[in-house]
Amino acid sequence: MQSHTNALSAIAVLLLTIPVAAQEASPPVVWRDRGEAAALNLLSGPGGPDREPGMDFRFIRESVSGTAPKFEVQDENGVTWKAKLGEEVHGETAAARLLWAAGYVVDEDYYRPQIRVRGLEKLTRGQQFVSADGIVTGVRLERNSGKAESSTWSWYDNPLVGTREFNGLRVMMALINNWDLKAVNNGAIATDGGRVYSITDLGSSFGRTGDSLRRSKGVATEYAESRFIDKVTPTHVDFVLHSRPFFPTAVHIPNYRVRTRMESIVKDIPLADAIWIGNLLTQLTSTQIADCFRAGGFTPADVAIYTDTVMRRIAALRDLSAPSVAEVTPAGAGAVSTTRLVPLRETMIAIPVGTPHARAVMGGFEQGAGIGVGGQVSTADVIPVVELRATALASTNRGRRYELDARVPHVGSSRTHADVWFMYLQRATDFHGIGPESFPDLDTEFTIEQRSYQGSLSRDLSDHLQTGVYAQAKSTRSVLDELSTRSTVASLGAFLSFDTRDNSRGLTRGVNLFGRIATADGLGDSSGRYSWTETEVDARGHIPLGGPRTALLVRSRAEFKSPRNGARIPYYDLSWLGGRSFVRGMSSYRFRGNNTILLASELQRTVVPLTPVRGVDVFASADTGQVWMERREFTQSGWRSGLGGGVQYRHSPAMAVRVEMSHGVEGTQTYFALSRGF
Repeated sequence: MQSHTNALSAIAVLLLTIPVAAQEASPPVVWRDRGEAAALNLLSGPGGPDREPGMDFRFIRESVSGTAPKFEVQDENGVTWKAKLGEEVHGETAAARLLWAAGYVVDEDYYRPQIRVRGLEKLTRGQQFVSADGIVTGVRLERNSGKAESSTWSWYDNPLVGTREFNGLRVMMALINNWDLKAVNNGAIATDGGRVYSITDLGSSFGRTGDSLRRSKGVATEYAESRFIDKVTPTHVDFVLHSRPFFPTAVHIPNYRVRTRMESIVKDIPLADAIWIGNLLTQLTSTQIADCFRAGGFTPADVAIYTDTVMRRIAALRDLSAPSVAEVTPAGAGAVSTTRLVPLRETMIAIPVGTPHARAVMGGFEQGAGIGVGGQVSTADVIPVVELRATALASTNRGRRYELDARVPHVGSSRTHADVWFMYLQRATDFHGIGPESFPDLDTEFTIEQRSYQGSLSRDLSDHLQTGVYAQAKSTRSVLDELSTRSTVASLGAFLSFDTRDNSRGLTRGVNLFGRIATADGLGDSSGRYSWTETEVDARGHIPLGGPRTALLVRSRAEFKSPRNGARIPYYDLSWLGGRSFVRGMSSYRFRGNNTILLASELQRTVVPLTPVRGVDVFASADTGQVWMERREFTQSGWRSGLGGGVQYRHSPAMAVRVEMSHGVEGTQTYFALSRGF
């Protein structure tokens, strides 16, 4: 009996102590409050300047773990460091600082352009970074903390799942484009303050996400070109992470499953948690963010790209906190502009519809065709190297456009791009005559049906400067007052574009300079009838005045077309003036001629700021221009002008709804557009 009593007592004591023990057990740790963000030194990072590596290193051993070359050294202070070489060293050093500033636990990493290592043995990996005298170039040094060996943890199954801090870490992975989210890159260490969770390898960051043929590490231009936010709902947000392997490798089922599942890590994140981490990051200055990349040894040009891109991504997170964002459909949240510079400059607005293989499309027609709407299907990342697209558009003025497109975003390097496409176009266009003295009572319409084949090759000379060449062959049939005209014309051209415009916050700011030269000749039955050269120069400036809510827009454009050897230019290929884009206050295509010059201005003022991106603006406009056939027709009295104004609602960096009126000598014209101005 006594033994039973003792057993029951022991069980009772045990049951009573279980909750006490549970209460005393420390919770897992993944985030710590860093205090005042402005006081953080991101050039030195989590270790601070007092814990930086020494100058004299002694070789200990080489490490064969992981994919990057690594070895251990000890400095003159007796501190052991893990040295890493190769393409990961810059991005990992920067990523560690940015995550640490956001409150996450990271390693103490330092980048050194070069170090001298005594007793360095020949490395099995990374020997190309070592010179004969023991100088090693491009080194990331990670302090060996001396703590107990860490264990790995899974993104999908850990004690932190569902917490605000863990969801913030998921957002950070999307923000830095870390595409290698395997469990082996995560570490957890037991401490007196609780089990500490961290990411121990951040080397696959700050490039482009994708399969093994497309992804990159530490490539600034490819990071800047990547999309960040995929979809926003009233309660959750999805970010962009491409990790699905190239489909022929699906035969390796375990790897295909692991890589594909990684994309879910940045999906379905509670909106409130994304807002929380965004507000934390907003406290960092652009100088602090730039210091992360300076510490990583990036070039000044790359530091500027990374700083601008990270700031824009932080701004996007901050914009999620606006009440109206929760009411935005996924399509509206992801609208982006897709611009093609040649043969004609044109912009279409692409709107995601929940899959990378389909988008709704708006625009795609020159002025006077009404609003173009349609859809586009794409192979996206399914086929390596090339993206295939098919687009169909119809306009409110009965226009039609169909396009098949093959785009190669990287030809030999990430800065060279190629595009080949076929287009079918049918639309009606206004005709008022040819020359500077065409009469206002001549107002008719002609239809145009065009099939064309185009190709372009472009090169990014710098972050804002692009040049390229293009070729086109087009067959055109037009009908004007029952007079049918046909032509087949081939053209070759080159262009140069300098564009610093920024739509990420408020009114557009920056400049855009564009120049193009081309030659065109008739083919087949058109041979000898049509031949000309053409030059286009277009300069646009968006100048803030006294603050972000007021801006002056100015534009100067000239186009010169010169017939050769007694040949002509088809009337539908002449330069023109008149309409929303080419001197407001006149009908579209009011004047046609060989040469045109345009001077336009617009003063914008935000009257209702809704978010850093959205707002309601009012504006006043003043335009003037002239058209002439030959030099003697250019006169001081030949200018045609218009004055007006209107209102616009900026919905996204790519799209705005504009209604405006402008008055010229022939009356008042009203224009409606989905544009942020010229």
